[in-house]
Amino acid sequence: MSPAPPSTPTSSAASSYGFVLAPLVPAPEYQALVASDFLNPHLLTALTLIAVGRTRKQAAEAMGIKQTTLTSYFATAATTLGCAPRMPLLVHRAYGHPAFPTPARVSAPAPVLVPNEWMVLLAHTGGITLQHLSGSRMLSLDSLTRINRSLMAKLKAETPAHSVRRAWQYALLPGTDSPTASTTRPGAGGQAS
Repeated sequence: MSPAPPSTPTSSAASSYGFVLAPLVPAPEYQALVASDFLNPHLLTALTLIAVGRTRKQAAEAMGIKQTTLTSYFATAATTLGCAPRMPLLVHRAYGHPAFPTPARVSAPAPVLVPNEWMVLLAHTGGITLQHLSGSRMLSLDSLTRINRSLMAKLKAETPAHSVRRAWQYALLPGTDSPTASTTRPGAGGQAS
């Protein structure tokens, strides 16, 4: 049997779930994910699917696994990243880890967020649910849900975890605008997804 052609990915990430991620993320980010040895390919794929706006159900279907298996992947990732298994928090912690490929920056100007949208975005990155936030603020859950919808619309995000990815792409979050984050980390460059 002859070796695989040079253009064929040979890492376990590429052979396991490359077909799932390749059309969803820019080529440089995909290559960085394939080359990463920080988390196993299952965890990288699960986190990336959630980050690009897939629901848990959609991610499990794309990976061909049960949702309970996906939940165990998120629990393992949360333990590794030292956080709770809440999707926006996992995405933020993963992108904040120096060994996890960051998403490509977008060239468009960042949207202007109002203070309540910032509050919701930072709650997402801190693993705080809207229900918990409503209990600690003078805003109803309905109001926070409307604010969250507005935030996601401005960021062109499908889910709260996707809004975290988009905030990273716009370099809105603390630490995402450093030269290290945008030029030397794996996954920098390319087009946004």
